[in-house]
Order: sequence, then structure tokens, then C-alpha cells
Amino acid sequence: MENKKERETFEQLMSRYPEMDEAARRRAANRIAAGADAVAALNDEAILSQLVRAYNRP
Repeated sequence: MENKKERETFEQLMSRYPEMDEAARRRAANRIAAGADAVAALNDEAILSQLVRAYNRP
């Protein structure tokens, strides 16, 4: 008998990335809808938003 992992909903995944702004969330949602892996798309957007935030600091 196989143990199946429960899949997280999109909202549960988003709650793991509080640093993402709304634009990053929309980009991740668009990438997921286009067929990208959900966790990879969210990680990419989270990293990108952190890099932009760090770059724009005075």
C-alpha cells in the first residue's frame, strides 16, 4: 500500500512566503498556470523579490 502525500493548496503554499508582494504572487500564479512546478515558481519569485528589495535599499 502506498502512502500518498497530501498536496498543499495554493493558499497554503503562499502562506509559506510572507515576504512576497502581490506582483510576485501573481507572477508565480501565472507560471504555475502555465505548467511550472509550484514550489519552484514560488521559490524563484521569493528569491527575486528579496534580491530586488536588497538592491533598492539605500
